[in-house]
Amino acid sequence: MTSAALAVVQAFLDLSAAGDYARMPDVLDPDVVWFGTRGGLDQSQVGRGPGAVIAYLQEIQEPWEQFDVEIQRLIETGDTVVVFMRESGRARHGGPGVQNDTAVILKVRQQLIVEITGYLDRDEALRAASDS
Repeated sequence: MTSAALAVVQAFLDLSAAGDYARMPDVLDPDVVWFGTRGGLDQSQVGRGPGAVIAYLQEIQEPWEQFDVEIQRLIETGDTVVVFMRESGRARHGGPGVQNDTAVILKVRQQLIVEITGYLDRDEALRAASDS
């Protein structure tokens, strides 16, 4: 049985994978907050609103000739879902390919995503989810 929070997060992941940014606001709260990836270059950034989330998703794909995200696991804790992902890409301007095992925490309220935080360290994401 799929919970409401898990269904909303899965819809967000599906829209993201399809690049369907026009429908993405349907699953994002108008006041959604995106926090930059903990441990990443953007960790001090904060974006507010669906437009900021969509702009970030588009921005992270820009430098890549190929950028793939494989969803490996979804872990639900109440209204919070931790997503384990494997991100891989090949730079648009040469250089070696990269592959990272990362995580993102998505908080859901009233069947909309209200907060998104990325993590380079999966264990840190799990600790943060259990503290919330």
